[in-house]
Amino acid sequence: MGMVVVVVGIEVEEGDEDNKMKRFTIYIMIVFILSSTLYAEEDNASSEENKVTTVYTDLTKKSEKTTKEKSESHYDKFKRILSKYDGNFAKDTLIYSADAMIPDEIFVTLKDVIDNRKENTYSSSLRTFSKMLGNDTYNVLLTTTYHYMQDISRIHHKIWDHAVCHPDVFQYDPNLNPKTILLDLKQNDEKARGITEEGIVLPYNQNFPNTLYPYASQPNGCSAEELQSLYNNSNKISDDAIWLKEACDEHDKCYSTIGTTFQECNDKLIVQTVDSCTQISNRDTLLYLGSKNAFCGMKALAISTGAGVCAEQYFNHTQRQQKIYNRWVLEYEEAYQKAKQFHKKWLL
Repeated sequence: MGMVVVVVGIEVEEGDEDNKMKRFTIYIMIVFILSSTLYAEEDNASSEENKVTTVYTDLTKKSEKTTKEKSESHYDKFKRILSKYDGNFAKDTLIYSADAMIPDEIFVTLKDVIDNRKENTYSSSLRTFSKMLGNDTYNVLLTTTYHYMQDISRIHHKIWDHAVCHPDVFQYDPNLNPKTILLDLKQNDEKARGITEEGIVLPYNQNFPNTLYPYASQPNGCSAEELQSLYNNSNKISDDAIWLKEACDEHDKCYSTIGTTFQECNDKLIVQTVDSCTQISNRDTLLYLGSKNAFCGMKALAISTGAGVCAEQYFNHTQRQQKIYNRWVLEYEEAYQKAKQFHKKWLL
């Protein structure tokens, strides 16, 4: 919005100090009014620009979402629509009632189990075929149960959040980072915490006490939240913990991989933990009439259910910690290269 300024000429006699002062005051006022008008125009322009930017951003996000949905396969679209719980208890309960009548969980499970079998091929001999087929059938049953349980936990997520989910709060303090660059640090040194792709050995950092490159917090096996004590006791009577741990470690790595989602990590966890039960020998399978395999599968279900209940909170915590860790690694690598160059020049 513009402003018109009219300057009225004032006749003043030379030597009249009062009139000179009046004329000077008028000039000051004119400059002030013009400046105010310009600032107002700039603020207006900035405000309009922000509005345009906001609208453009919203349209871009909407366009990206629409494009993503259009590129979805019929299967993915089916999976997304029938798992859309938004936190409204009454609405979600109705959706679940309808969802329970439609076997989409079975379709999801079948695809995940088949994909897992493609990735983890076993010998095609008749000796392993029956065991593989039996395990995959059992996997479909437990994984389908897991998906139904996860739908229920999403409906009751507020209860779970307060009663069960208590992720650690990650506090980053730059002052706790290593103060010196260790050019002579070796990979097998007790202070070393992994070696980067650039060949740089990273030192211990108080901000990340459990780190092992490339993970801000190295994988630490299985946990089952409120079912943890039950899981620990079950390990005393079964020797399958070592195989389950491998699947849980892969789950931890998935959480620490930037760009993943907690849904895809958890969907892999249930399938991979149950699949790890195939490590039980044929002898034990026959000796215990499959009860050992079934027990292992129930433990896998307990682990996956515990992880799935608090997935979003722990995933967000892990991703935030990993992003900060990645940034620190880049800073350390840059400082290391500079220190190395300086060291070479000093030697010369």
